[in-house]
Amino acid sequence: MSSGRAPHGAHLGAVLFACLLALSVVAFAVERAARTSDDLVNTVLLSPTVEDGAASVTFTLAKADADADVLIIDGNEDGDGHVVATLAEGESLTAGPHTFTWDGRADDGERAPPGLYALEVVLGEQGRDIKPPGRIEVPERGYTLRFDGEQETSGEQPGDG
Repeated sequence: MSSGRAPHGAHLGAVLFACLLALSVVAFAVERAARTSDDLVNTVLLSPTVEDGAASVTFTLAKADADADVLIIDGNEDGDGHVVATLAEGESLTAGPHTFTWDGRADDGERAPPGLYALEVVLGEQGRDIKPPGRIEVPERGYTLRFDGEQETSGEQPGDG
């Protein structure tokens, strides 16, 4: 009788192994699908500081969205994430790369206070609000903003004494 049980036990082990393997594949697929849905905005590049009157914001959309907002928000650690500047509002953005330029000013036209700022992309059609990593610094002084063809410099330039 014991010779009959060995093949049965081996068969049971093979079935259990196959079930565990199938569950692992399903778990991997579910995790990958969840990650893919978060990859709606990827390949994000932010200028580290506002220099020569501008900071560049570049990102790639995985899917088009007909109601997208591209925002600069308060990105300081103790900040509340409020909207500082609107780079695009309700725009139709295609899938693929997009580049915007922030001039270092808030929506009210005033110079943004020194500090860190972050990107927020609101995909209205998809019901997603994405805040990718990375920050843009508006320095305390020594940067230039451009408006109406003129330049305005903040305080001392780096290296001034």
